[in-house]
Amino acid sequence: MNLDHYVILSKLFDYPEADYHDNVVSAANAVSKEYPEAAAELEKFLKLLPVQTREMEELYSRSFDVQAVTTLDVGYVLFGDDYQRGEILVRLNKEHSKVGNSCGQELADHLPILLKLVPKMEDTEVRTELVTMLIAPAVEKMMNEYTSTSMQAKDELYKKKYSTLIAPTSPLAVYLHAFNALYIVLDKDFSLLKENKPFQDKSFLAHITGELEIQEGKQSSNSCGTGCGTGSCT
Repeated sequence: MNLDHYVILSKLFDYPEADYHDNVVSAANAVSKEYPEAAAELEKFLKLLPVQTREMEELYSRSFDVQAVTTLDVGYVLFGDDYQRGEILVRLNKEHSKVGNSCGQELADHLPILLKLVPKMEDTEVRTELVTMLIAPAVEKMMNEYTSTSMQAKDELYKKKYSTLIAPTSPLAVYLHAFNALYIVLDKDFSLLKENKPFQDKSFLAHITGELEIQEGKQSSNSCGTGCGTGSCT
């Protein structure tokens, strides 16, 4: 089975440069014959994307970096900072090393890097496990972060942390078309099971909430409450 289309699809989730729109067109062309529904999603995606590279960068940052809708780190989506993610990263690093798949400046569970890994893997059983147990469940969770309830809740949390919210020129939900396209392809290639997943629901929102609570707790504990301003009382 030729899986080279995952290398092309991976570029949908890379940081956008001047050729980003061309990459979307290439991805749509690559899947148009075997995955017409995915191609249709990418055509919708392309029509909604901002034209200027700077605006694309803002959209990407607001989606996956600063005040993010979700993270693209698969292990974090599924396990948070739990020790299981550490074990996954160790194993993934070995898989990347086997086939010379560079991670660049990212961790081994970054979605675009994993998509580039898929067609390079020689062990089909391990590859199927990677897709069905890690990539696909994580992508589904990423997609679920685009519900209006989840996005509104994130905005409320970010308002506590930042003085202002970044307002991209394009709706944040635009990227949902890219995720939908990827999921359609994954489903057809690997016959995904959409229920009875072996993961607990640890959403990105829950981790953001926890991190904000920790930060607020630290701020409270560092204040002596008597106006001394030193972070300790004598």
